[in-house]
Amino acid sequence: MECQHVSYQYPHQAAGITDVTGTFPAGQVTTVIGPNGAGKSTVLRLLARQLPVAAGQITLAGKSLGQYTTKELAQQVAMVAQRHQLYDDMTVGEIVGTGRLPYHSLLQTVPAEEVAPYLATTGLTQLVDEHIQNLSGGQQQRVWLAAALAQEPAVLLLDEPTTYLDVHYQQKLMQQLRQLATTGITVIQVLHDINQAFRFSDWLWLIRKGQLVTQGRPDDLRQADLLAQTFQTPIEIVSVPRLGPYIVQVPGD
Repeated sequence: MECQHVSYQYPHQAAGITDVTGTFPAGQVTTVIGPNGAGKSTVLRLLARQLPVAAGQITLAGKSLGQYTTKELAQQVAMVAQRHQLYDDMTVGEIVGTGRLPYHSLLQTVPAEEVAPYLATTGLTQLVDEHIQNLSGGQQQRVWLAAALAQEPAVLLLDEPTTYLDVHYQQKLMQQLRQLATTGITVIQVLHDINQAFRFSDWLWLIRKGQLVTQGRPDDLRQADLLAQTFQTPIEIVSVPRLGPYIVQVPGD
C-alpha cells in the first residue's frame, strides 16, 4: 500500500495532512507515531477510504483505492477504529459475523462455523452468545478485532488498538499482530506508546503537523534528536536490562 503526494484538509479546520508520500511494506507491521493532532488517525481513515483524498492518490496492489468497489475494498481492507457504534442488541457472534458479509449476499445468513475461527483467535469463544453491552471495554475491543479479521483482509488498519486493554492483553495483541504479518497480512496501526511502537513494528512513520517527517525501520529511526524534533520535547535513549534501548522524555532546560 502506498501514498503518493496525498493531501486532505478537514472543512473549516487547520488539521489535515499535506503532500504525504510513503509506503507500507506488504506483510509487515507499520506503526504511525507522532504528537496529538499530527494527522495519524486521518492517515488511517484515508487508507480505509472513510475520507476522500483531496490530492494525490493511495494505491493498493498497484491499483488506486478509488477503483475498488465497496465490496471489493471490504475484502481487502479492514479497520478497527478507536470508537465504535455499539449494537446493544447484537451478540458477540453476530457482530463478528458482520465481518463475513463481504463474502455473502445480503439475504444470506453467515454460518456459525465461519465465525468460530476468529472467535478462537481472539479468545472470545466462550462469549459468543454474550451481548456486547455486557462486555468490558477490553473485551469489546477484541470483538471488533475479530470482526475485522473475519473480513480476511490483505490490509488490517488499527487506530489505538491497545485502548482499554490491560498490560497483559496489550502484549498479547502486539504479538498477535506480528504473527498476522507473518501470514502475509499488512498491518498498519496508530500507537501513542513510542516504546511499544519501536518494539513491535517492522516499519515506522513519524508524523508531525500533517506531514511525514520520515519513515524507516525502528533501528534506523531510534534517534533522540529525530524524536525530539517530531514530538517537540527533549528525548533520551537509555539502556534498560532485558529491554535494551528505551526512549524516555526528560525535563527541559
